[in-house]
Amino acid sequence: MIICHCNVINDKQIKQAARELCENPEGGVPTPGAVFRHLGYRPKCGGCFKSIIEVVYAEAEQVKDDSGQ
Repeated sequence: MIICHCNVINDKQIKQAARELCENPEGGVPTPGAVFRHLGYRPKCGGCFKSIIEVVYAEAEQVKDDSGQ
């Protein structure tokens, strides 16, 4: 499903970026801006930020569960 229509970024790309950023020992829960940078894009209208935050937090919880923390 497309989350960011301006950059045509789908939920799978956001989940993967969030997972990679969350698995970084120095990282935490990434911001939408960090996700965009990780994917090599820049936010345009920002209308997708709420959806990106939801996806990122869900993926962060999954990473936490997978690591047994």
